[in-house]
Amino acid sequence: MTEKVEKTDRPEFLFLAGHPCLDFLNTRPLVKGHAVELLGTLEEFLRWLTRAGRIDARAAADAAKKWNDGPEGARVTDRARTFRETLRHMADGLVKSRGVSTEGLAAINFILAENDGNLRLERQGGGFRTRFAARPTNPIILLGSVAEAAADLLSRSDLHLLRRCGNPECVLFFYDTTRNHRRQWCAMGTCGNLMKVRAFRKRHRRAN
Repeated sequence: MTEKVEKTDRPEFLFLAGHPCLDFLNTRPLVKGHAVELLGTLEEFLRWLTRAGRIDARAAADAAKKWNDGPEGARVTDRARTFRETLRHMADGLVKSRGVSTEGLAAINFILAENDGNLRLERQGGGFRTRFAARPTNPIILLGSVAEAAADLLSRSDLHLLRRCGNPECVLFFYDTTRNHRRQWCAMGTCGNLMKVRAFRKRHRRAN
């Protein structure tokens, strides 16, 4: 059983992976060596979807009104966590050059088959983007945009650039978009600095 972490240690959602699918995987980080679940409730799941730009605030409010107080909300949140772990296993397999499992593809396609909505054209910066806007008629639709992000990662990205943080005590994934593709850490300000300090101390001990 995972040890509970004090509320004051609870991190905010992390959007540093360079791809929404990987940001979704990073919703169970380690804090002081303990896993912290950031998708514990439907409210938290909806907040992540909104912050990640996967659904708009109106759709999130609609979903909360329909399912937050009933069993559907708990079920779809549990399903989101299960789907996340399936995707994590898939990402880990890619990082370790094992390829994509049949289970991972089946999980993505099952959710995509449940999607109900329409394609929308939206402004983005000085240009435009297309986004599938789901109709929240069924709780599983909330996972549709996450499945789309997973499908996008597999079909449009260079999977050789998928990385896991080089800190062995970190569980975060990222997509390496740096120019020389030598990014090692989830974030330079956290794991990067920590590992550099450890390497410096190790060299200093050897010198003495």
